[in-house]
Parts: sequence; structure tokens; C-alpha cells
Amino acid sequence: MMDGMQVGSVPLVGRQADLDALRAEVGSVGDVGRTVVVSGDAGMGKTRLLRDFADELGGAEGRDGVMVLRGACIDTGSGPAPLTAVTDLVRALVDALGVDAVRAAAGPGADALGVLVPSLAEAPADTARLADVVVELFSQLARTRRLVVIVEDLHWADGTTCEIVARIVRRTAALPLFVVLTYRTDDMGRRHPLRPILAELDRSRLLTHRPLARLSPVEVGALANAVSGETLAAGVLHDIAARSDGIPFYVEELASFSGERLPVSLRDVLLLRYERMDAAARRFTRILATGGVEVPHPVLRAVFDDDEDALETSVRSAVDAQIVVIRDDAYAFRHALMQEAVYDELLPTERTRLHTAYAAALEALPPTPRVLADIAHHWRAAHVPDRALAAAVAAQAAASGASAWSTAAETGERALELWNAVPDPERVSGMPRAEVLRRTAAALVSANRLERAVEFARDAVDTWPADDPVGQAAMLGELATTEFQSGASDGTSSIARALELLGDDPRHDVQRAGLLVTSARVQMMSGDQRVGREIALVAQATAEPAATAGDPVAAELVAHAMLIAATCGTSGGDPGAVEDFEKARPHAEGFVRAMMRYFINYSNSLMLVGRYDDAVAVAREGMEYARAHRSDRGAQVMVEANAIEALMYSGRLETAADLGAGLLPLIEASLYSAFLRERLLCLALWRGRVDEAEAALSAAREELDAFGAYEFQTRLGMAYDLGMLALARGDAHQALRHASAALTTAGSAALALPLAAVAARATALLRERGEDADIEPYREIVRGWRGWEITPLWAAVFAAELGEGPWSAATTGTGPAYLRAYARVRHGEDVLAAGDRVAARDALTDAIAYADELGAAGLVQRAREVMTDAGLTGTASASVLTAREEQVLELVAAGLSNSEIAARLYISAKTVSVHVSAVLRKLDVPSRTAAAAVYRRGAA
Repeated sequence: MMDGMQVGSVPLVGRQADLDALRAEVGSVGDVGRTVVVSGDAGMGKTRLLRDFADELGGAEGRDGVMVLRGACIDTGSGPAPLTAVTDLVRALVDALGVDAVRAAAGPGADALGVLVPSLAEAPADTARLADVVVELFSQLARTRRLVVIVEDLHWADGTTCEIVARIVRRTAALPLFVVLTYRTDDMGRRHPLRPILAELDRSRLLTHRPLARLSPVEVGALANAVSGETLAAGVLHDIAARSDGIPFYVEELASFSGERLPVSLRDVLLLRYERMDAAARRFTRILATGGVEVPHPVLRAVFDDDEDALETSVRSAVDAQIVVIRDDAYAFRHALMQEAVYDELLPTERTRLHTAYAAALEALPPTPRVLADIAHHWRAAHVPDRALAAAVAAQAAASGASAWSTAAETGERALELWNAVPDPERVSGMPRAEVLRRTAAALVSANRLERAVEFARDAVDTWPADDPVGQAAMLGELATTEFQSGASDGTSSIARALELLGDDPRHDVQRAGLLVTSARVQMMSGDQRVGREIALVAQATAEPAATAGDPVAAELVAHAMLIAATCGTSGGDPGAVEDFEKARPHAEGFVRAMMRYFINYSNSLMLVGRYDDAVAVAREGMEYARAHRSDRGAQVMVEANAIEALMYSGRLETAADLGAGLLPLIEASLYSAFLRERLLCLALWRGRVDEAEAALSAAREELDAFGAYEFQTRLGMAYDLGMLALARGDAHQALRHASAALTTAGSAALALPLAAVAARATALLRERGEDADIEPYREIVRGWRGWEITPLWAAVFAAELGEGPWSAATTGTGPAYLRAYARVRHGEDVLAAGDRVAARDALTDAIAYADELGAAGLVQRAREVMTDAGLTGTASASVLTAREEQVLELVAAGLSNSEIAARLYISAKTVSVHVSAVLRKLDVPSRTAAAAVYRRGAA
């Protein structure tokens, strides 16, 4: 072995293609970004590859305007250390830009970053918004500079880090941000929490995977020779290639001792360096291994009980032996495999003593979530269960405060595992077991582990102290919400138990009102609008006395109750109830969650009554409010999804598609994403993109099955989509089966009437084949919603599908613009079937122009095919062009510019540009001038 050999001086062997690929990916970043996932087994050289890549770009200081930030996740030995990678990234930003610049980029919530870097906090902050603030920080920086974010060892990431990383990756769909992630494939079991996150990002087509291959025998030889500093014999190289299995780290270890007789196991190979050091250096590495892969100097110094000179000598020996590297103010093993091998060398008594020393040393530090989690780990490893329990409970509280939900859940579970090992656990922990269960369940909900959260919440209810019925009632309320979110049940039985526990005692009116609001929301979401409205009005009356007396909790409950009552009223059959939203708004002002419910439910209710433009305006106001007040991400998604839906109904299909394409990649799997996916599925069908809808179907159904068991609105919407797809395939029986959802699930006019129309079309197809179906239940649905503004249009479509009325009756009226476009095409077909070719040509030309204006390409194609098959095409300007294209051509011939044409026709300049391109293509002419000449010849 060459004593002076340094790993950093060894050339990067066998990774040139990977390095070139990273260069190409970062070079391709334009208006939108890219994410590359580098994966491989332990020792494959992921860190070395990214170090060279980052060095090329200039690191945090950057070159050519590029800033590179790196962070790494760490395992403490008992689980992921919370937020270490995110802390690394933010600290690197502070070092590069300064505190003031980072705070300015983070915006109003900058104080939350104090959990990561204390100098960033000027005042106490709501750390529950930490993930939002971090994501906004990197998004803002990506708007002003070329930013490269590298996060290593995601297999050790806690849940909050995974959430933040996933959301940053989603931002690459809209921002020029380059992200590189790494993880160990051999540490990614089937149940690893990172797996579903990567799968979801893959479905959104946001990831490029770069798995690292093992080195070939030739590459092994090149690396081994570089490490040894000499040309090794062929037999030695063959032995190294066989035993290393092409893993670079093992090649380096084996080549370093190539002149000696090597032990059989790779573990023993890893320990060769360790065994060649003196006793003091070996002791140092054992102390370091007890602390983990990386330990800060002050902590290690406190555990290392010799003098400073002895510590320095030992550190130098370990560094020279290439076991340990120095990272800023910390010591780390060159590779985690080395730490594991050295830790296994400790004697049982030595482990207990060192873990005790580490716990004591860490207790002297500021109690951050990571420090507290480490303390709990070390006391547990030292077999001191009472101190481990106390530390685990404290760690859970700190992790929850920092939004490190996975860590909060894990430390809570650890505390519960220790509970029976401690003589008086309630005294040690400062709380009953039920409270630890409650906190753990809440953390699991926030970590999106809903099924497990239900288990813990139910256990908390069952073990709640009998002398605290009020607390048990509160826990039942939390259980109800968790049951509904997970799809375990609708939560109503848990709410009923909670209300029974509270009884009629007026001292509990505010808590009772909160439970009633939860109950009303459950009824609203599951479709029983009448009961939901009744419960909401009771909740309002229950909370009003305390609200009038100045109780802010009660005041917000009043607002929520009024908004739910208005929503249930509108959805349940009273279109006039939509006016109640403006009465509720003054009560919601000042409460962010209540205001977001106002924007979401009001815009949705406006759509139910056919006021689509008003719905767009309300939803867009809600989008601005959400950004200004940093509302919950789920609420932001819902209001943006409502804007997309309202744009769809108003006939702006392309605008809706553009907004949806930018929004969907930013959303993690949830009920909100299920709703958005379903609406985008419907949008694809209306645009005539059946293949696109088919491709999106599985993801939409998967999320709806996972998160929407009791959410009726999205399920009825999905039933309509599936019915439309079945009709597109000609499967009338399947379409009827999907339409039957309107018969078994309570709904609103806007949801039930489309399914009735699907049933009518399917019945018409069956009758054409000599079959029949019972259409009467659907006829009753149409009759049942008479009096609504949107019903006449849907009723006309229903009648026309069955041959009971003319299609011309459905070409006007309040309702989705797509429906009127569809009716115009069907009307033209009927006129043609009646034999009036001139009128048919005019009707179909008008239908093409209208559908083209909406962006309903499928209807445009259908009408054109009908005209072609009927021989209704003639001159280019008369039949190849749509009516709108003829208008545009006429104005082009008059010499107007695109913007002037847009103003004349009340459309956008972009739309004019699309029409002009279509005109040039269809007339087969190279320029506007040539197109104008064609027009003048035709006019002459």
C-alpha cells in the first residue's frame, strides 16, 4: 500500500459516460428544468461522481452564473436524522449569499428557516409551514439564477425531506432548476417510503434515471493500477475483479493491499486499514463509529476523554489510513460500509459506555430535532430505557414543531416500544400513553401514512383515560377525520361517540361545534347534502354565542359552518343558496383556512348553477389569496383545479389544458391530485384526445381508489369519464354500467345530468342494434333537477339522444360550452340525414368553427369527416377552411396584422396565429400574401 495515496487523486474510472450525461442534462435546462436520479449499490461511486460534477460547475460560488448546492441525508443508527440534507442546502445558501438575501428569497415565512439555520430567524415562526418556505426559497432562487441542487443518500431521508425534495422536483416542470438525487438500490426494500414518491414522480415524467453500472474487468484494472500506483500482475487484477464484483469502493480497498495475502470476506478487507493502525487510532475510530457515519468535533471531543493532542494524533492516523475524512467541523467515515464494519468490532460493554457518553454529550447541545432523536437513540442503545423514553417524547415534539413528520412518527413509535420497559412511564414522559399515541397518529397523517395513522388513532381512543371524556371526544374527532381521509370509514360513528361523551354541557359548546363542523363536512363530501346542511346550521348556532363573546376558535367555526351550509344547500337542490356565500365571507375574513374554503366551495357552487365566468374569477382570486397567505398546499391545489374546471365549462379548453399541464406535476398523490386528474381526464375527452385519456386513466383511478373512498364528487366525475370512454369504444353496455352511478349515489345536477346523458346515448346505440335498456330512472333524474339553469340544456341533449327532440334545441342555453358544440355537430348530421345538403353544409361549417374556437378538436374532426363523406367539400376557401379560418383569411387579405385581427374577432393573437398557420397549410401557400391572392381569386 502507498502511504501517500489519496482517494481524491485517483482518476474517475468507468464513469465518463455518466459524467457526460450529467453535463448534457444540465446543459439542456431552458425554461423548464430537469431531474436526474443516480442510483446504485453501496460503494458504486455516486458521491465521487457528483463531487467531480459539482467541482466542474464551480460549487456554491459557481461559474458562469451557476450555483451548486449539495446536501446529504444521514442515518443515526436508529433511523434518518431529520432534515440534514435540507439543512446542508440552506446553510450553503447562507454561506454563499448571506442571511439577508436568503430571507428575502424565502419571503414572509423566512423565520421558519430558523429551525434549520438559527441565524435566519428574527422572531418565532410557524414551523409547520417549513416545507412550503423551503420550496418557495429554492423556487425564487431558480427564477433569478442557474441553480443546481444535489441531494445525496435519499434512502436515509426522513419524510419531510422526501416531501420537500419531491416538491422541488415538481417545480422543475415550470422552472429552470436542475436537481440530482442519489440513493442506494440495496437499501431500497419493497416497503421503503421513497419508492411510492419516486413512482409518482415517474408517472409525472419528471425523472431521468441514471443507474450506475458495475465496472468492467478492464475498468477494474485501470482503477486498481491507479490506486496502487503501479501496474499490477494479471493474476492480481483478475482476483480483484472477481472479488470486488466491479464495485469501485471494493476495488480501491482490495488494490490498496494488493501486495499482501487478502482475507476471504469483504468485511475483513474493510477492516485491514483499521487493523494496521495503532491502538489509539483504532480506539478513535470505534468512538466515531458509535456516533454514526459523521460526528461534529465538539460532540466527539466530549466523548473522547484524552487530551487534545491525543485526539489530533488519532485523527491524523485515521485520515492517513483513509478510513476517516474531515468535513468542515466534523469527522466522517470515508464510506458508510467502513463505519458499519468498525462498529461491529465494539465489545458489548464498550458500546454501552460509548452510547452513554454520546447521550450525555448531546444533552449539552441546543435541543434540535436531530439532536433529540440522537439522544433517544443513544440512551436506548445504552440500555437506559427511562432516559430513552423521555428523549424520544421530547424528540417527537421537536420534530413535529419542525414539520419533520416521519421523524415525529418514528420517535413516537420508539417511545411506545419503550413504554412497558419503564416502571413509571407517565411520570418519565410527562403524559399518558394515549397522548403519545395521539401525537404519533397526527404525525403519521402528516407523513401521508394514513392506514397506520388509523391504527394508532383507534388505539389512542381505546386507551384514553376514563376520567377525561372531553379529551377522548377530541381524540374521536381526530380519528373521524383520519378515517375519512384514509377511506377506512366515513367517520360518522366516531363523531357520534364523541358527541355522546360531551353531552349537553354548555361548557363544551365550542368543542361540540367543532365536531359538528367535521360531521357536516363528511356529509357534504360523501353526498348527503340535506343532512350536511342541517348539521352545519346546528354547528353555527352552537358556536355563535362563544363567537359573539370574542372566542376566535368559535368565530372560525361559525364561518366554516356557514360555508358548508351554503355548499350543501347549492349541491342539494337549491340554486339560490349560492348567494349565501357572500353572507359568509365577512365571517371568514381573517381566517386563512376559512377563506380558502370560501374560494373553493363558492367557485364550485357557481359552476353548479352555470355561472362559469364568475367561477373563474372567484377561483383566480383564491389562487392569489393562497399565494399571499401561504395557505395549505391542498387548498391551493383545489382552488387551482376549480379554475381549470370552470375554464373547461366556459369553453376555454386550451387555456384549461395549459394550466393543468403546469399544475399536475407539482402535486403529490392525494385526494386533491385525484380530483385534478379526473378533471384533466374529462378535459382530454372533450378535446378529442381519447388516447391521452386512456393513458391517464390508470393513474387517476389508482389515486381515487387510494384517497377518495367517500368523496362522491370525484367518483361521479370519474363515472362520466369512464362512460364517455366506453361510448368512444362503442361499448354501450359498459357505458350504462358507469352511468348507473347516478342512481346509487347522491349528487348534484351538474354531476347527475351528465350521467343521464351518457345513459341516453348508450340506450340509443342499443336500440340501433335491436336491444333496449330501462331509461326511465334517468328520465326521472332529469325531471328531478328541473328549475336549475343548466337543466334545460342537458334535458335537450337527453331528449335528442333518444330521438325525442331536435338537436337544434341543445345548441343554445346555460351549460358547458362543449355540450353546445356537440349538439351543433349532431344537428348538422341530422340535417344532412334529412336530405338538405345546403343547410347541412352551413350547419356543419358553423359547428366546426364553434368547436375549433373551443379547442374541441375531436368534434372538429368528426364534422369534417361527415362533410367529406357526404361530398360537401368544394373549393379550398369554401370547404377546406373552417368558418373561423375563412374570417381570418378575409382579414388577412384586407392587410390586417394578427393583433388587429384578434381585436376584430375578440380572440387572442395566439389563436389568430394558429388560424393563419392552418390557412397557409390548407391552401398550400408559402405566405400571407399568397393566401390573400387565393382569397381574391375566389372572391372574384
